[in-house]
Amino acid sequence: MKTLDISGELACETIPAILARQAAERPDALHAIFPHRTLTFGELDRQARLWARAFAAQGLEPGDHIATLMPNCPEWLPVYYGALHFGAVPVVLNARYKRQELAYTLAHSRSKLLITTTSIEDHVDFVALLRDVLTGIAGQDAAQLQIDAAPDLRAVVLCEGDGADGFLGEAAFLDRGKEVSENVAMAGGRDARIDDTSAIIYTSGTTSSPKGCELTHASVQNSWSTFSRIVDLAAGETVWMPMPFFHTGGIGPMTAMLDRGAAFITQAHYEPEPIVELIERHKTEHLYPGFPQLSFGVIEHPKFDRERFKHVRSLLNVGPPAMQKKIQDLLPDGAVLLNLFGMTEGSGIVTFTPFDAPFPVRAETSGLPPPHTQVRIIDPETGQPCPDGTPGELQFRGGGAFKSYYADPEATAATILADGWVRTGDRGRIDENGFLVFLGRIKDMLKVGGENVAAAEIEAFIQGLPGVQLVQVIGMADDRMGEVPVAFIEPSGGAVLSEQGIIEACDGQLARWKIPRRVEFVSEWPMSATKVQKFRLAELL
Repeated sequence: MKTLDISGELACETIPAILARQAAERPDALHAIFPHRTLTFGELDRQARLWARAFAAQGLEPGDHIATLMPNCPEWLPVYYGALHFGAVPVVLNARYKRQELAYTLAHSRSKLLITTTSIEDHVDFVALLRDVLTGIAGQDAAQLQIDAAPDLRAVVLCEGDGADGFLGEAAFLDRGKEVSENVAMAGGRDARIDDTSAIIYTSGTTSSPKGCELTHASVQNSWSTFSRIVDLAAGETVWMPMPFFHTGGIGPMTAMLDRGAAFITQAHYEPEPIVELIERHKTEHLYPGFPQLSFGVIEHPKFDRERFKHVRSLLNVGPPAMQKKIQDLLPDGAVLLNLFGMTEGSGIVTFTPFDAPFPVRAETSGLPPPHTQVRIIDPETGQPCPDGTPGELQFRGGGAFKSYYADPEATAATILADGWVRTGDRGRIDENGFLVFLGRIKDMLKVGGENVAAAEIEAFIQGLPGVQLVQVIGMADDRMGEVPVAFIEPSGGAVLSEQGIIEACDGQLARWKIPRRVEFVSEWPMSATKVQKFRLAELL
């Protein structure tokens, strides 16, 4: 398969080293733009160093795991970069997780410290949520917790507040860092190598529990240099980046912008109007919404004027050709719509459409891999390469490939083959011009509003509810979210269940996008010899 006509140069710096370089070269240049606050490169680096010193004062060691539970808020950035300066591994937890996902990921990740915030209490009360998950936290020494549900966790730090019973306040936590010199606190970060883990991001898999993808300093940079090279991102330019920091679509482009000395616009909760105003105020050149529910809210907003917004040079959206055409028609003249194929295991980007490709290529294909990445299509039955034009399993290897699934050698071995090829579980083909055409998922996965959701994860929870004999979850097409979960349930003998009761039981236990939008009750199943035929369930919708 041919590759993109861009540089294939690989990463040679760690991520905190890039921040230090940019803080020295352009300390007063804007880097992060929120609706009511901004951060320059210099401010971000100074704050990150304070967090590194506080981590040392807490008694942490380089290589320890530090979890974050926050949306896209200004306080997340110094914590993340502070952890990297210190030499720790950030575990960037999904801020939309509820009790079940949080309990699992906090314990599985073996995080020693958790950082959260009160800055969005009107939307999410993280303190109340964590008190429910971390039973017994109230009344304990906040600096030396002993929690059965998360035995490695020693403290929870509360940003933007004075602390709470069982929680450390941000100001007091940072004040303790004054006891440790910056040179000592940052030794671990200076000793880090580019192939060390720079983040663990949990993603749903085909098992009932999320898997922690270990991404490295090198893999994130190699993957996302593809974006910056395709759009020729320059120092001082601005990118709208609404994807969450705990997603590769957030942490990835953010790394590319850091490396190029560019700025990004984001917000904790998606509200199109203030974003449209910021895009115009900062003459934003690139829009990176990724998914249609984010794209349309901005480009269809009454204040988004095609004439006034001619400073926009590109927009990235993943969607079918008809949707891509609609988006391209809404963009200012000269702005280019781009597409990609990506996944967490590829650190975000596997293939990308060329900037100068004809519109049909950018609308109908997922583009080409960068020079440091190889892509192939394999017959899932024989394991042999498919000829061009023949569908099969999409596999890749190269600079953006993830390191492993944390503490899950079996899943790692099943995904990363002996010769480095990564199995995606997705179907694709190579067209007559050598471009990748994405055809959907082989794995039993849903993609709900850009979030990967394992049907097995939803099934595992509902199966534990009283009165449920058997449950199967499939995806149903949805105009706004792309796909939403539907649960088919066989009640156990004599049990009386209701759709509302099942949905209410999931509320607060599963993230909202995982909760079934529809529940159907059945007394018999369409079966093969041994398995429920889910495609026949879809025919019943």
